[in-house]
Parts: sequence; C-alpha cells; structure tokens
Amino acid sequence: MTSVIHFCRREKDFYNIGEIAIACSIKDMLHSRLKPFTYTPAEVGELEKPQTTEFIETINQHDICVIGGGGLYSKFFFPMDAQVIKSIEIPIVLYGVGYLRNLGDKELTEEQIESVRLLNAYAELTSVRDEYTCKFLRDLGVSDVHVIGDPAIFLGSEETNQVALDDNKIQIGVNVACHYWALYPKYLHRTIDEYVKACKFLIKHLNAEIVYLLHHSDEHHVVEVMRKKKLPLKVVDTAPNPYKMKFIYSKLDLVIGMMMHSTVLAFGSGVPIVNVAYDAKNYNFMEFIGQKDKVIDVRETNSKKISDLATRALDNSKRIKESFKILKHQLWREQENFITKIKKLLA
Repeated sequence: MTSVIHFCRREKDFYNIGEIAIACSIKDMLHSRLKPFTYTPAEVGELEKPQTTEFIETINQHDICVIGGGGLYSKFFFPMDAQVIKSIEIPIVLYGVGYLRNLGDKELTEEQIESVRLLNAYAELTSVRDEYTCKFLRDLGVSDVHVIGDPAIFLGSEETNQVALDDNKIQIGVNVACHYWALYPKYLHRTIDEYVKACKFLIKHLNAEIVYLLHHSDEHHVVEVMRKKKLPLKVVDTAPNPYKMKFIYSKLDLVIGMMMHSTVLAFGSGVPIVNVAYDAKNYNFMEFIGQKDKVIDVRETNSKKISDLATRALDNSKRIKESFKILKHQLWREQENFITKIKKLLA
C-alpha cells in the first residue's frame, strides 16, 4: 500500500474549478498507476509557515509527498518555510508546477527565489507544465526538470445535462477572470464590455450560441454584468465537480477564455482557443500549445481583436484540433514516463 500526501493549491472560501481539476487529475493519475494507495489532500499554504512537530510527523508517516500542480512558483506561495521543507524525510515530488506572475506585477524577490531553489534541491523529482517554467528553473540552476504539461489536460469527463446546447449553432464558450489580479481594478469591466460586443458580433454573423464557463465563484459578477448588457448566454456552473465542466468543454467549437485552466480544459478537449491574458502564464501556456498568435494582452483587449481571432480559429479548426491531438499524445507519454520515475522512488 502506497501512502501519498498531496499539497495542492486550494481555496477555503471560494471554489476554483481549475485548481480542483488539477488536484483531481493528479489523484486520478496516481491512483490508476500506484494501486493500491491511500491519498491525503493538504493545503500548500501549510508549507509557508512554521509547523508543529506533530504536523511534520504526519507528513513523514506517508511514503511520498507530492506538491503541485498549479501556479505555485509565485509571490502567493513563496517563500516557503525552510525548516518545514528540510524536515520532510520522505521523497518530495513536484508535479506539473507552473510559474505565475500577473501582468504589471513585480518579479519574485531574492528571498522567494532562494526558497524556490531550496524546494527543488530537496525534491527527488521535478516536473513543470510548460517550457517557460522549465527555463525559469534552469536559470536558477535546477538542471533535472521534466516538462509534462498541466495535469488537468488529462482530466476525465462526466456527462451532465445542466445545459441544453443547440446543435444547429456554433457553440462558443467564454470565461473572464474575475478573481483579483494586478490590473483588475482598471481593466476588468472594460474587458467585460469588449467580450459582450464581440459575442454579439459572433451571434449576429456566425449564428453562435454563447456559453459562460464559470470557473471561479467570483465570476457570478461577470454573468450578472453580461446579462444586464442584454447578452443572451447560457451558464455552466458545475462546481465543485470539474469532470462535468470538462464534459461541457468537449461539446464546444471554440473557447474565448481568460482563466488559465479555461485554456487547459479547452486544449485537453481538443477545442480551439482565443486567450485574453492577464498573467504571464497565459502567454506561456498558449505558446506551449502552439497558439501564441491567438493571445490578446488584457490591456489591449477590444471586441474586434476578439472576434477576428475567434473567426480565424474557427476557420482553422480542423488543423488546430489535429495539432492539439498530436501534442496531447506526446504529453501523455511524458506524464507516463514521469509516473514511472515516481514508481521507481517507491520500489
């Protein structure tokens, strides 16, 4: 019996479908390949502060400590407590971790950078979700880094009839990041306005149906504003079940998203994407999947850019889907290879 403790990014007062999807994906990947095993979820924030001896003993009762994925390399989670990291005696595995920095925000401090180095020095295995995060670590002197893609790419799906989609229309999913980010005060409502204009254009000229993909509880505000602006849309809110959200993604023809994991779930479903970037991670992941020409900086968002890129993505849908299929297959092999390395740690 293998006992796994998994420190992941969680939010106590809000739900975030993306973070739940990551945790579920890692659990599912390990469960299907490390049978039989027990799994203990934990909050990554607990690694940021001094802890009791009992807490450390609880960690070390397990066979392996998994940390990830999500945008953990960020000001939100570093520095971690050095003594806590040094006290973990079981193998540490960093699983599909990403780099996060809001546009307009500062770089990590030297203290945070040194904490990233320390964590990787104590980890037996390090994997990241994209090439940019790999470069970030290698520039810090971390040499053995495995690029495996975001774990949520491989999330399974569960059928749901929460919304009835019109098969005679082009299905376009939309998502706006409404949790707080550095440029949020200045650009959130302007971004919503431009989304609404673009969606109305796509409804009129492409006979599109707009489906709002609610990833974070704060996004109820976005839906409310869009409806006040007379945008006809269907709303999908499957929280806390990410598998049902993944099912809806698989039914779409295009996603215009902001939340990182709106992009990840779309890619995992083989659906073309237009991304409005509020963070470096948006650019990094879109480049990783070969779609850097379909990213719009949130500071430069306008309805014409959104509708033009949406139209181009739909026109090239067949080619994009094929490229996604090929890359996803390659990343699956990388995931499998990484789990094989985990199994060797436990042998």
